[in-house]
This record gives sequence, structure tokens and C-alpha cells, in this order.
Amino acid sequence: MKYDEPKGNWVKLSKPWSELRPGLRDDVAANAGEIHTYDEGHLIRVDGLWEVLKSGTRNDADLVMNALRKPN
Repeated sequence: MKYDEPKGNWVKLSKPWSELRPGLRDDVAANAGEIHTYDEGHLIRVDGLWEVLKSGTRNDADLVMNALRKPN
């Protein structure tokens, strides 16, 4: 993985992705460049694709990545 700086806002989620309001999830998806999950997980967007840097204790980062992944 090679990147200089994340593009977009840094977001810290205070609760699991599935418990967030749909509007907040949409805002995070549109504007975030880096996401820290409530369970200590960490995602970053590199070249428009999300990558999990750290999964977290409850794997919420993986759930977020799957939710943000663009359908083929």
C-alpha cells in the first residue's frame, strides 16, 4: 500500500456501523478518507478503494468496508 495522505475527512464512529442513522452512513461514505471504528478498527481510502488497516475487536471495520464497497 502506498499513499501520501488520506483524501477526505477523518471520522471516529461512536457506535457500530449498523446502528448509525442512514444519513450519517451516507455522509461518512461520501466524505471520509479515514475511519476509526468504535471497536478500535481503522480503515483508509487509497485510490478510491477502502482498505482495513486494523480490524478491531468486533470486526466492525470489515463490516464498514463491505458496506462502502462499490458494487461491480
